[in-house]
Amino acid sequence: MKTSLPLAAKIYLFLLGTAALGLFLYLFSITSWADVNWGSFLFFLFLVFLPASFPVKLSHGVVVSVSFAVTFAAILIFQPLIVVIISVLGDLLSLRKGRSPVQYLFNAAQLALTTGAAARAFQLLRPGPLDFSLYYLAAALVPLFLCFLLNSFFVTFIIALTRQERPYSIWMTNIKQLAPSFIGMAPLGLVIALIYQNIGIWGLVLFLIPMLIARQSFISYMNMRQAFLDTIRSLSATIDAKDPYTRGHSSRVAAYATALAREMGWTEDKVELLRYAALIHDLGKVAIPEAILKKKGKLTASEYAQMKEHSLIGSTIIKDIKFLAGGAEIIRHHHERWDGRGYPDGLMGELIPEGSRILSVADAFDAMTSDRSYRRAMDVTTAIREIREGAGSQFDPRIAEAFIRIIPRLNLDGKTGGAGMAPSEQMIVAETEL
Repeated sequence: MKTSLPLAAKIYLFLLGTAALGLFLYLFSITSWADVNWGSFLFFLFLVFLPASFPVKLSHGVVVSVSFAVTFAAILIFQPLIVVIISVLGDLLSLRKGRSPVQYLFNAAQLALTTGAAARAFQLLRPGPLDFSLYYLAAALVPLFLCFLLNSFFVTFIIALTRQERPYSIWMTNIKQLAPSFIGMAPLGLVIALIYQNIGIWGLVLFLIPMLIARQSFISYMNMRQAFLDTIRSLSATIDAKDPYTRGHSSRVAAYATALAREMGWTEDKVELLRYAALIHDLGKVAIPEAILKKKGKLTASEYAQMKEHSLIGSTIIKDIKFLAGGAEIIRHHHERWDGRGYPDGLMGELIPEGSRILSVADAFDAMTSDRSYRRAMDVTTAIREIREGAGSQFDPRIAEAFIRIIPRLNLDGKTGGAGMAPSEQMIVAETEL
């Protein structure tokens, strides 16, 4: 479900667009049009357009294409305004579908500011014709780092403002994801510029081959990541299928836990691990008899003891999966209590892993606000009161308070009786490209 753009994000986009227009006018005033090689301009525009039309999507709305190598080469070759036109026009004309006008505006503004500032900085350094002297290479690092820092900054803040989350963890995740592409594309950009300087346009036709190879490496990585996520989702669906009353429970708990972890300042790589763990936190229930899972009355002591084994069984199943390193511990302890009266190990307070404490609150809230075979769902207000009253006994007080704080952002309008619907994350309104 799409949500309206927050006011802070609208202001940010307005300021970004205004700054981009101001930089464009400044660069226009200092451009020497007589020195523009229009044939080279059109060819570089095509080289940007081609990979920009077939990008690779990373997480959090970030889109990566190998066109940055071409853009970096353009910075080393052309005047700043020409670089801006190549990068912005290449993106606007690309064949990517489904983008809104706001996404186009953001991409155009951030590309203009990023490439324009980087190209102008390189121009002011006046390194001369391309060579491999120490000064030239040092000068080339300036626009490279400017592109990296400015792009990651602009991307981070549009995501943070639209999702109303803390910028730092998003920024750290973007750096980890995007730094390898910047580092890998920079030498390729130098090679493109060198070929153009010494051979001309026709020499750049050979560049299309390594460009396609680089794109394929991005796709292979993301396909592997997506296959793993699909496996996790299949396991989650298998768990929910055992009990019609808990259908959708795992995905809702994962959404709640993810939002809560971000509120607690977790980095996105840790948030992602928690999300996976939350999706399969009840995996151990596959070993619990259905007669116990679906029993309408109160469980006997023996049945309850059997039920309590599910967290231990779930952690044992996934403990050797490298992709989920740390997830087994979260699953094992998600039924521990702050006062030490939980299971399976009776851990108390800070000895309980923080991920387990977050998952405990998310799990309890969804359980309370969903129908079960033995009772009707609570309304959200009552569940909030239960969370508040359980702070300091069942729940970590700090995490319980944080969860109550984020409840207005969880899209719980449809969370009345019944299984409810998984909360949709707030739309990231602007895809971002490097």
